[in-house]
Amino acid sequence: MFEADRSEMVAWADMLSRIGQKNSRLYGLLKRDSKPHSGGSRTSGRTLVHELERERSRIARELHAGAGQPLAGIKLNLEMLDSCAAVLPQAGREALARLQTLAEQALEQVRAVSHDLHPPDWQGLAIGEALRHLVQSSGLTDHLAVEIDIQPLSVEPSHTVKIALYRCAQEAISNVARHSGATRFALSLTALGTMIELRMEDNGRGFPQEPSPRGKGIGLQSMREHTMALGGTCGISSGPDGVGICVRLPLAAE
Repeated sequence: MFEADRSEMVAWADMLSRIGQKNSRLYGLLKRDSKPHSGGSRTSGRTLVHELERERSRIARELHAGAGQPLAGIKLNLEMLDSCAAVLPQAGREALARLQTLAEQALEQVRAVSHDLHPPDWQGLAIGEALRHLVQSSGLTDHLAVEIDIQPLSVEPSHTVKIALYRCAQEAISNVARHSGATRFALSLTALGTMIELRMEDNGRGFPQEPSPRGKGIGLQSMREHTMALGGTCGISSGPDGVGICVRLPLAAE
């Protein structure tokens, strides 16, 4: 059961990562378009974040309509066929049962990814609550020792910064679930004057070191560029003891 649960978590993370890669490519296009042109001005970090969130919402709607609804229809028809399963040979009944299980798993994964891309709930939460909910709903707590240290904030970060912090945490959690082989994951959030700091660490195998930091994966690259667009910094380290990520953003960045 443990291996099956872990396989489902990895499958969910892979789907989320593939969609995240599409969003990272979008970010690259937006970043290119945000460069000053003759007679023009640079697009603000806030505009970049809003464009990214709008694209995520569009993908979530398309995923729901284009995959979720047909899968729900398949599941319903398989349930109708189940009433006739008694006339099928043993092999046919087993195949039908497998199809029902696969349809249910696929539908659940589509719903999970769609929810994470366009979740109306977490954006209404305080950033600390949103991050706690993200970790708890990720499935990591079922397989790893998870430490969460979220310090009380005297002021909430701007909406744009909250989105950026959440997306950085989402990418890090996805990487831990898919690649790390870690047994421990830690997340902390602290206010540092006019800045807010998000730290995430795991004790997994890390990732291959490349000559250029841009070779560390499109998700991590997007995380770094996303942070820089808002006037912040993103430090990413990897070694035999795991991966450490430190994101610092101005509380009031727009």
